[in-house]
Amino acid sequence: MSVQQPRDDLLIAVALAEFSYRHEETNPDIAERAWTIATGYTSKYDIHPYEAIDALRVLDELEAGNAAPLEITDGEQ
Repeated sequence: MSVQQPRDDLLIAVALAEFSYRHEETNPDIAERAWTIATGYTSKYDIHPYEAIDALRVLDELEAGNAAPLEITDGEQ
């Protein structure tokens, strides 16, 4: 299975989330728009933009055949 499209989506989300973070004080309207767009890219994978970098790491491990089984939780105990 190719992971190119998810990888592209996640890379875009990471870039937009970084942009949003860096510009939230200097240009809050554009920062908010960038975050909203990033959310659109990550929502199809049921993650938040701030989780995209971790998801990229998982994709790399899966593609390399080195991924250990993961327990995925929603963060609530």
